[in-house]
Amino acid sequence: MSKARVLTVFLGPQHPGAPGNVGFKLLLDGERVLDIDLIPGFLHRGFEKMMEYRRWDMDLVLSARVCVEDPDHVELTYTHAMEQIFGIEPPEKAKYVRVIVAEFSRLANHLLWMMHFAGPIAARYATSWAIAAREEILKWFDYVAGHRVYHHYIFPGGIRWNIPSDFKEKTLKVLKVIKPLIDDLRDGFFYHPIFEKRARDMGRLKPGDAIRLGATGPTLRGSGVKFDLRKALKYDAYGEIDFEIPTGEYGDSYDRALVRLREMYISMEIIRQAVEKMPTEGPYRYRLPAAIPTGEGIGRVESARGEFLAHILQRPPGAHRYSKPLNPYRIKFRGPTMAHLTTVLKHIVHNEEITVADLPVLIGSFDPCAPDIDR
Repeated sequence: MSKARVLTVFLGPQHPGAPGNVGFKLLLDGERVLDIDLIPGFLHRGFEKMMEYRRWDMDLVLSARVCVEDPDHVELTYTHAMEQIFGIEPPEKAKYVRVIVAEFSRLANHLLWMMHFAGPIAARYATSWAIAAREEILKWFDYVAGHRVYHHYIFPGGIRWNIPSDFKEKTLKVLKVIKPLIDDLRDGFFYHPIFEKRARDMGRLKPGDAIRLGATGPTLRGSGVKFDLRKALKYDAYGEIDFEIPTGEYGDSYDRALVRLREMYISMEIIRQAVEKMPTEGPYRYRLPAAIPTGEGIGRVESARGEFLAHILQRPPGAHRYSKPLNPYRIKFRGPTMAHLTTVLKHIVHNEEITVADLPVLIGSFDPCAPDIDR
């Protein structure tokens, strides 16, 4: 191929086809994308380093901001790591409430993904249904936690405060309202022949390649790999709830979208079961000791996009000149987006004929969250 035919083009960070505050360097031969490189750094805020200079309870507020669209799973990851350090288990009631909060966060995230996914391919009618359903979930979060976007409700030792007296009725009512809207999304967008033609047989990822390249969550399951940390680790109350793990058959962009659609219905069923099985009495949080024990904790959860991990190291005071008794010595997060927008995306571009018009669908099928790259 003549070098004169290869054109370098930069996509994003301010572009409708770019997934937020990231950019891409594209090598093009006409309309075909020959290579793609992620350009992060537009949203770097240094959260991990900031957390080392703040108390562990203050860090919970910072952790939620690692991924704006799915904050509760980041809180849960951080909380699990801190509970390992403290050596405590939350009460049974708190475990079920955490599951409900996490699944509503998954639903809200998938619905917001629908808005970003459908818009660039001109299916703007779907964004209205998605936002209408998500609004009901945000109202529920406001009712339970007092906040719509960042909730800070999951807390080491349990949950921050007790649930309202009409919690069960309000929760089931939200599910009743959002289900018809998700049905409309299913019939009017996911099963629409135009969308299927745009996404089917494009961006295929084989199961072995998905594992090797670090894919997790719906991207991994869309390739047919039946793995979910909620089943594997059975954290909180997930071991007491019966649910299936949806997988794809072809590993293409359409399968990844269908996995998220099926996950929305599964999340609603998980919430129903958790509401029915949740203890109505008993403590909702255990009191923590005044000082943090020396040690380390690792939290792993199945977030809306895939595996989220937090590693926290706590050393005795004086181990570092800046360390204080209530501050973590080191903290590190690992989100799912980096692998999806680097190794996975580059592999697909190198092994398949992807055009510039395909990129919004291909990148959108991974549901990337730019903030969890720049921490």
